[in-house]
Amino acid sequence: MTIWKRFLFLNLAGFLCLHPFPSVAKERPVSVNFWPIFHYTYDPVEEVSEIEGLGPIFYWRKDLDRKQWGMRPLLCWRRDESGPLRRLEFVYPFGKYEVKEKDRKGYLFPISNYRERDFDGKKKWNFEIFPFFIGKTEEGEDYVGLFPFFGTLLRRYGKDEIHFYLWPLYSESTTEGVRTKSFLWPFFSFTEGEKKSGYRFWPIYGKREEFGVSKKEFLLWPIFVRQTRGLDTEDPTFERMIFPFYISKESKNFKAKTYLWPLFSHAREQTTGFKQWDLPWPLFRTFKGEDLYGVRFFILYGYRERGESKRIYVLYPLFRYEEDWMKDVQERTYRILLARIRIGEDDQGIETERSLRIWPFFDYEREETGRETFSLFYLFPFKDEGFERNLFPLFRIWRWEKHPSGNISANLFWGFYKKMKKGELVTWEVAHLIGFKRGAGWKTVSFLKGLLLYKKEGETACLRFFYLPFYFRWPHQKEIGFESNPKEFADGR
Repeated sequence: MTIWKRFLFLNLAGFLCLHPFPSVAKERPVSVNFWPIFHYTYDPVEEVSEIEGLGPIFYWRKDLDRKQWGMRPLLCWRRDESGPLRRLEFVYPFGKYEVKEKDRKGYLFPISNYRERDFDGKKKWNFEIFPFFIGKTEEGEDYVGLFPFFGTLLRRYGKDEIHFYLWPLYSESTTEGVRTKSFLWPFFSFTEGEKKSGYRFWPIYGKREEFGVSKKEFLLWPIFVRQTRGLDTEDPTFERMIFPFYISKESKNFKAKTYLWPLFSHAREQTTGFKQWDLPWPLFRTFKGEDLYGVRFFILYGYRERGESKRIYVLYPLFRYEEDWMKDVQERTYRILLARIRIGEDDQGIETERSLRIWPFFDYEREETGRETFSLFYLFPFKDEGFERNLFPLFRIWRWEKHPSGNISANLFWGFYKKMKKGELVTWEVAHLIGFKRGAGWKTVSFLKGLLLYKKEGETACLRFFYLPFYFRWPHQKEIGFESNPKEFADGR
């Protein structure tokens, strides 16, 4: 018998052994398991269908509000009906395309980018595939370019217009009527307009002024710099720098001075009483002010308290402690090298959430909703939905999850062992070798996908051998004494 005939025979036998009692056929989950090649599950109560192939590599899932499929780590397609949301991820995080309401965007890092938005019926879009770019503004103005030879950009990068030719040989930009021309950027530039003017011969000399608002001037940058800001306010700020010997920043209520940057510095704010000393940085720092206090001795010890938050470290990064109050929740975090413990409590001191992570070995989390998860081998020391879909399942050898409703699911070695508990329903499987299901008044046990199949429902039990189309059935009830129960075939013989 060829391998394909054996595979088809096992599939047929698997479907035969899945046939439940007619009275509860619509209530029981369906599972076709030929680990690691193929595994199909269906939950008729929650209307969830799922297919996995080659362990965690190929997957397809459909529920009431969402459809998704993928081939890890290359592709992932997701569609949310409630959103609406369409998302395609490829080689995440380097590529993504997403459609959400009136916004479409996509990128392939670092060479391509696309964005389209709808503003009250007016579309704004741009497309870039290095070195070419093209786009249109919401006013219907087109722009195009081929970097670095020539190009025009409209309403991009905080500028109204950007033009360049053989960049950095020549470029110009316009913002609110102020035009800046640059030659051999960043060495030469000229700015002119109703609100601003200036010029720059970098790093020799430069001057820039926003009339009535700010002034800036440098000589042999960054050695001599002078700047004034906030001239249109009652408290302007004056900055002076002779780098690295002396730096000062002064206003009516604030003074800061630095000597031999970054070694020695002192800052003071008269309104709040804030004071900070670095003697010298980064060996020692102390600061205090209104609802603020802190001290630091290099990597040996550090303490900072600001409002409802607190930070402490000892022999950084050996030990760190963080404490935060957010509304009515207090969150405490302990970090010991690769380990992190996070505890959340309400204003009554009752624990509402907890997590424990020893990266990259395992991660446990209990959320405020009551949901609990445990993963053995956690790839990255942070949580990200994209990595959770595309990468984490490839490396996770054990996954356990408990929902607030009490439902439990477990997965070992990418589906080799699976267990699920939903209310009175309990199922577990060891690849295609052994399968067990139990519900309210019924249970089934299967070996080798039905080579030997035992079913029991109420006071009736049946047994099937070698995938035969009939089975032995007999009453199954507890009797006192040694009275034997008569047995009969399914057809009554």
